[in-house]
Amino acid sequence: MKRIVLCILLSLLLLPLRGNAETAVSTEFDLKSLAEDTVFLANADDPGTAILGLARNADAKRYPASTTKIMTCIVALENASPDELVTVSKKACNLSKRNSRMGLKAGESYPMIDLLYGLMLPSGNDAAIAIAEHVGGSVSGFADLMNQTAERIGMTGSHFLNPHGLHNSDHYTTARDLSILTAYAMQNETFREIVSSTEYTAHSSDGRSIELKTSNRLLRDVIVTGYTPYSCLYPDAIGVKTGDTHLAGKCLVAAAKRGETTYILVLLRGKNAPEGTKGVEKDLYSAQRFFDAIELFEYAFQNDLVSVSVADLADKCLPDTYAVTLDPDTYVASAALYRIAWDADRIQALPRWQSDLFLIDPFPEEYLNYTITSYSAPVGTKAGTVEIRFRGQTVFTGDLIVEEYDMPPTPAPTAIPSYDVQIETPQATPGNDPAVSPSPDPTDAPSDSGWSFWDLFRCSPDL
Repeated sequence: MKRIVLCILLSLLLLPLRGNAETAVSTEFDLKSLAEDTVFLANADDPGTAILGLARNADAKRYPASTTKIMTCIVALENASPDELVTVSKKACNLSKRNSRMGLKAGESYPMIDLLYGLMLPSGNDAAIAIAEHVGGSVSGFADLMNQTAERIGMTGSHFLNPHGLHNSDHYTTARDLSILTAYAMQNETFREIVSSTEYTAHSSDGRSIELKTSNRLLRDVIVTGYTPYSCLYPDAIGVKTGDTHLAGKCLVAAAKRGETTYILVLLRGKNAPEGTKGVEKDLYSAQRFFDAIELFEYAFQNDLVSVSVADLADKCLPDTYAVTLDPDTYVASAALYRIAWDADRIQALPRWQSDLFLIDPFPEEYLNYTITSYSAPVGTKAGTVEIRFRGQTVFTGDLIVEEYDMPPTPAPTAIPSYDVQIETPQATPGNDPAVSPSPDPTDAPSDSGWSFWDLFRCSPDL
């Protein structure tokens, strides 16, 4: 089966609403193409039910390895304060070299939240023991809390003996149970923040700091010396936890969110690299679970479909009209109102992640794109379009029909002023005696005739 290229997005025409939606029939996914013998993919809203038939050995007993720490983290969050100090014991640090570590030292104290980051990002077994001893009084006491939580949330095929997942034949779970556990834990905001983080700096009470980086390659690429590891980044990934022991194989519990839809994927007992394998060849065995996760998530986001009528959608999720304020210096009208005409009789399939977006009230404006092609179209005719777009792709269009224009009132005519022009009759100049000659008006230009040209335009004093 060909790998699904991440940049390909599904081209579909529109819009559903969950109200009367039915799951559409999907094409088959070849689970045999995956490197893991145990697979379970579910919607976070119904974590005990596989979607699209994507389940294999879902209820078979499996060793969880470090995916155990999902339970450890949520039990700690529910039974301790994130800021309370935890003192690290010698037992927590007395681990073999094969253990993954946060890097703790005996006698140090850290806030609980720092140890939880050390537990979930680099998968520190030292942090797991320190947390268990602090919360449960001992590793066995904490395991009792883990099993009580498992029973309470409906994990019927699991049993826990330790907080880290090192192999024990009586420490086991199922893929379905891990899905149920993860959906439960993801309801906790602090848990979500931890598992979605790529880096964190932990600080002990005496000032020592530890830089922590996630082992989840869906979130962050790894860097090694000598070769370039495979990149497994996935933009929709939001956590959760890796696991890896020889008997458990390559394990991964992952969550991905697109729009308002979250899927939870469990992959267990993936293939281990053959003895002696090194470098990039060995890295492929670690990377394969992430590649498989990407393929499954993309398949779900594109093929988990629902069908709805556009009429239901328009009634409950989308505006009836679109109002526009116009530039008064450019257009005669100061505003325009458009009626949005959808194809109300249409029933169409859409990926569930897009369908779920329409349950948001109000509908997010960033997904609507209005285009006006005419600001002078007659009332009742088409003047533009409205598009609903996701990730740059148009999934539905409607017409903008002119409903009305807001025309400013015609101003009253302005009165035109009238002027009473009087022409003065020139007066005879008596003799040449300067003593009796009148003094000229300083505003009048001199004239040989004794009267000014400007007298023709002199206005009545009444004006």
